[in-house]
Amino acid sequence: MKTESVINLTKFKVTPELARFGVCDLTNWKEFQEIRGLLYYPDPPTQEQIDQRVERLTAIALREAKKTGSTQVLVSCPPWMLSPLCKELLYLNMQPVVTFTKSNNDKGVTVISLVNAA
Repeated sequence: MKTESVINLTKFKVTPELARFGVCDLTNWKEFQEIRGLLYYPDPPTQEQIDQRVERLTAIALREAKKTGSTQVLVSCPPWMLSPLCKELLYLNMQPVVTFTKSNNDKGVTVISLVNAA
């Protein structure tokens, strides 16, 4: 059974563990680097900054979805950005997902599953 690919809209490169769940790095390296900047806030953001960054992040996800056919998007962002980002992705018929992890003494944190974020 083939796993559907999942767009990585985080500031981290995909690990082998995430790849087993179908998470793939962006096909455009410059956009991956841009995401890192869009998710970094040195100071508390204004609503306008959040809105602009959410708009750009969703544009990147949409472009990647058109290239790959993916409909799921792994998100990891500051809490004040999560709700508007998820709403915008859902509006564009993309399903935001987050990692469900388990912590143990031997292995540290292990990804158990991807679950819907909204």
